[in-house]
Amino acid sequence: MSTSTDQGSADGAYHHGNLREALLGLAVETLSDSGVEQLSLRAMARELDVSHAAPLRHFKTKADLLNAIAVEGVKSLLAATSAAAADQPSGVRRLRHMALAYVDWAREHAAFHRVIRNPEVMRHATAPLHEMLAEFASLQRREISAAQGQGWRADADADVLFVHLVSLTAGTAIVATDAMYQAPMGAATSREALTASLDLFLSDRSSS
Repeated sequence: MSTSTDQGSADGAYHHGNLREALLGLAVETLSDSGVEQLSLRAMARELDVSHAAPLRHFKTKADLLNAIAVEGVKSLLAATSAAAADQPSGVRRLRHMALAYVDWAREHAAFHRVIRNPEVMRHATAPLHEMLAEFASLQRREISAAQGQGWRADADADVLFVHLVSLTAGTAIVATDAMYQAPMGAATSREALTASLDLFLSDRSSS
């Protein structure tokens, strides 16, 4: 009979509080490599050598696990963009640093980036996660307004600028991390090239 517990196997691999992080990490890896269909709490319990009941203390259902993954990924992304923007003056310079931080985060956390773009993952997102995303969108809109007040694309429609910013940032992150684009685009997916692409939109024309 197995002696595994929610603390892990006899080698003490999982102390208090570590199993949740181990489950999230393994789930991200599984989702990135194999997709939602292959994600199973029981299978992860076997791989981590804990009892089948152990993961249920952290995630009652697969949907709970998917929401937790989405929350962790989005929190990490928003923390990175907020940190990059914190020391920049409000307006286009802050927008530029936020966009670059987004792309850099996607490069550094490629598996997480793929996972939070998965519709099946985000389908299980709860209201607090949607509120986080809405708050980030509001921040982007405020910085667009500030940038226009400084003369950056002052005659453009703010809603159009917002859509363009989101599309450009998310699209650039995908180009930077998705193998589909790496081979045909080659050096065009380097950080320098992608930064130059962002700057076609986000350069501070008012300071030129």
